[in-house]
Amino acid sequence: MGHKNVRHNGTVIRVAVENREVAALKRLGLTEYESRIYLALIKMGPKKASEVSFFAQVPRTKAYGAIRELERKGLLRTIAGKPELYAPSSPNDTLAPLVAQLNSELKDSEDMIQSLTVLFESSKYTKRYEAPRELAEFWQIDGRKNVFDKISEILRDAGRSVNYYTDVRGLIRAYKAHSDALEKAKKRGVVVRVLALVSAENSSVAQEFSEIVDLKRLDKALGPSFVSVDSHELLVIESRPSDLRTDRGFDVAMWTTNKLLVGLHDQFYERIWNSLPPLKTKEPT
Repeated sequence: MGHKNVRHNGTVIRVAVENREVAALKRLGLTEYESRIYLALIKMGPKKASEVSFFAQVPRTKAYGAIRELERKGLLRTIAGKPELYAPSSPNDTLAPLVAQLNSELKDSEDMIQSLTVLFESSKYTKRYEAPRELAEFWQIDGRKNVFDKISEILRDAGRSVNYYTDVRGLIRAYKAHSDALEKAKKRGVVVRVLALVSAENSSVAQEFSEIVDLKRLDKALGPSFVSVDSHELLVIESRPSDLRTDRGFDVAMWTTNKLLVGLHDQFYERIWNSLPPLKTKEPT
């Protein structure tokens, strides 16, 4: 914090300049001049334009533009008169929502970092040249039929939970190939959850699928498809190509029972799942 003595109408006034306060407001999207003007008005009350410029230590040629921008953002209001006065809006009404938005954006960034961490770990093992064949906890599966056979196998063995994520066409393939196994799993008490990208191409399938399993819609892709069963085993699948065929394709999958990686996927899945609303069902006709 710095202090500067200034003279106004023959009176010496001690003005406190809080760099910490200015920095905090700048993090919320205000400029240096906007921050200084808002702080001056908060501390000194309504002032006319020349006084705003003086007490905020903002050049007069810059003050008017900053005042108008603060008014546009709802951080100050004009009191009519001759001359006009400028009064600050309540920080609780105007700044608190900005903090809430910043916190939401930070949470999105945290989610993205966690997602990227999961994808980074998974991608190391879905690429043939990096498959750690010396580790007994990791196995590579080649070919769509072999991958689908493995998915069917672990779904049949599921005893507690199934977490499934896939893209638009992957959801159609999953419905064709695994809907029976998923329905049977749910009937024997397994918690079956599916996250999927939903578009016009697969919306009808998504609606039908939602009658069988708990399904939620994603607007952004998470990366390769994956299936986690009982927090014990995980399949991460790279679809080649991402078409509607279930009988052939050059898919590559990494199957693992590595507790760290499976647990990381499940934590990530849980966090995304809890942030999403249920898929809207069709209105009865």
